Amino acid sequence: MAEFSRIKRIAHVIIAITCVITIGLSGCQVTERVPDASLPKSGEDMRSETQETNETQTLDEEETKREIPEIYYTYHHLSAPEQALYLEILDALTAMSGEVSVSTLDSALLDRVFEYVLNDHPELFYVEGFQYTEHFIGDALTQITFAGTYSMTRDEARRSLVDIEKTLSGCMHEVPLNEDEYSTVKYLYEYLIDNTEYDKDAENNQNICSVFLGGRSVCQGYAKAMQYMLQKVGMQSVLVTGYTGTERHAWNLVRVNGCYYYLDPTWGDASYTYDGSETRQAEDAVFLPPVNYDYFLVTTDELSKTHTFEDTAALPVCDSTQDNYYVREGLYFDHYDRGQLENIFDSDAVKMADYVTLKCADEQVYREMLAEIIDDRQIFGIIHASEGTISYASNEALCTISFWNIF
Repeated sequence: MAEFSRIKRIAHVIIAITCVITIGLSGCQVTERVPDASLPKSGEDMRSETQETNETQTLDEEETKREIPEIYYTYHHLSAPEQALYLEILDALTAMSGEVSVSTLDSALLDRVFEYVLNDHPELFYVEGFQYTEHFIGDALTQITFAGTYSMTRDEARRSLVDIEKTLSGCMHEVPLNEDEYSTVKYLYEYLIDNTEYDKDAENNQNICSVFLGGRSVCQGYAKAMQYMLQKVGMQSVLVTGYTGTERHAWNLVRVNGCYYYLDPTWGDASYTYDGSETRQAEDAVFLPPVNYDYFLVTTDELSKTHTFEDTAALPVCDSTQDNYYVREGLYFDHYDRGQLENIFDSDAVKMADYVTLKCADEQVYREMLAEIIDDRQIFGIIHASEGTISYASNEALCTISFWNIF
């Protein structure tokens, strides 16, 4: 009896939703009888022509010669077999190639590592999903092949990438690059928010095209765009997904000056939200600055007050506050300090903005600050005014107090 392979094709697609992608299995399961044949390995770059490979060279030999930059967080936190599979998937998606053989027979692992690749690589904006094929000899699974599915042709993807680079050329020319990475991240964060509007109906809103080519996106687009810019300047960042309440959401993990922090650029766009929901608060937005720093370089504990993490690749415990916005800008209080308050309100930056947010270390400091500044009406003495009206808002969950219409 002739030997044959039984092939089961299972389509795996990304379902785009308003806030963040979800990945699920979709309906097609077709069994065919075809001759067993060797399938090509992945490896052709999208921007290059197909090159011949040395078939005698093993996968391990190929990968030991390959150095993957540290900017790709997830890759460097995988086991050796997972790293090999990661590179096979990455090469196939970068090349936009057809079916390629992969080094696993575990479809669940294939699914998981595919997500890891996308979480590391925002430049794969044209990837829509994937399908895999299980090859059997008799009842024995002998091989899995992988093929990406795409929202664009190779030429369309190339043109989009060129347009993205043109859009970013001015930003990349102006970005401060020095030993202090805080200023770099802050510049890119503000650039993204200043040039993007939240729009759940934006085209390509699950990838960077919506931000850099359309100027409108949702949280997935914001987070991937932030990651793309950070990686372009050599900083490590990864896409993180989870929930805010019952809504799916996406944000970033970033390494700054040697420490890890979380950063949520969508929630930094204060013009669209005040209370952390994905609903525009038009009336409140009038009183907010264009950029909100409550979720700029925060700890795991701080972010966990409002965000729930999905169980994905291992994430570090972020416990440093040295580069938190409020700490770096002198707006952080671990006790009530009238002198510090007077210096803040006397600063040119606050006078020009006519707005400031103060961050308290904990609930006790927060309540003490409210009692002194608001209840005892010390705010008027702090700003050297005998009378007048000042608007303020307090956020007990975040221990922040914001003032506007100050002068």
